[in-house]
Amino acid sequence: MTKNLDYIEMICGIVPYSEEHSEILIAYLNDVGFESFMQTETGLNAYIAERNCSEATLKTLKHDFHEFKVTYIPHTVKDQNWNELWTRNYFEPIVFGKELVVRASFHTDFPKTDMEIVIDPKTAFGTGNHGTTYMLMEEILKMNLEGKSVLDMGTGTGILAILSKMKGSAYTLAVDNDPKAVINTCENIEVNNTPDIQVEEGDSTLLKDERFDIIYENIWKNIVINDMPILFKHLNPGGTLLVSGFYFKEYEEVKRAGEQAGLTFVYAKENNEWAMLKFLKH
Repeated sequence: MTKNLDYIEMICGIVPYSEEHSEILIAYLNDVGFESFMQTETGLNAYIAERNCSEATLKTLKHDFHEFKVTYIPHTVKDQNWNELWTRNYFEPIVFGKELVVRASFHTDFPKTDMEIVIDPKTAFGTGNHGTTYMLMEEILKMNLEGKSVLDMGTGTGILAILSKMKGSAYTLAVDNDPKAVINTCENIEVNNTPDIQVEEGDSTLLKDERFDIIYENIWKNIVINDMPILFKHLNPGGTLLVSGFYFKEYEEVKRAGEQAGLTFVYAKENNEWAMLKFLKH
């Protein structure tokens, strides 16, 4: 039976609106199952797979926030309409100097670079526009990946795994628990002619005893913190871990979790208030 891949787009109005109130709402909605978010001038749009949006989920939205009020307007976004949604919400080509351009198939005006990645994001996260993905890609472009084994946890569109393969990575595994992201990743792998990437639907339990030279995880703070011991276990000695998906003001919590797991903190970077952290395993 074909899985229902339609999504609910929840248009959320925040009164009074502020960045802090938006962050609080994002954290709350993430905890109750919403997967991705797009901030607006008056609130945010939140997305959840229709198959995961139960009556119980909708009831949790009646939660009372003491400092602000939230209005919710839901509607269904059909699977085939996601490219239109992303186009409407301003996905422009992203250029990394002369090295790389990331664009969608509908873009016609973009510079010539050494590498080109074509990403049609649909529902999956990771076009390079967002500060977290951008910082991770900047870091990958600086690294020597020739012959290295790579794990991309929460792969989204598969963009980090695709870039890794273009830079010469060997065994490369892309994992996501969202079936739509898995489909999107497979499509993007084909478009970018990087067929040697293995794609799996699931979580870290799939990894068994596998170990990797390089691991990326671009997910919410609480998930990254909880995954630190698991990421440490599956990282080879001398390996590199790059994590993002959380605000810069939260990076000390993530740094502490990584160090408690046995990793060595190298540095943190900031882009538009988002953070990217690099760790090594000695």
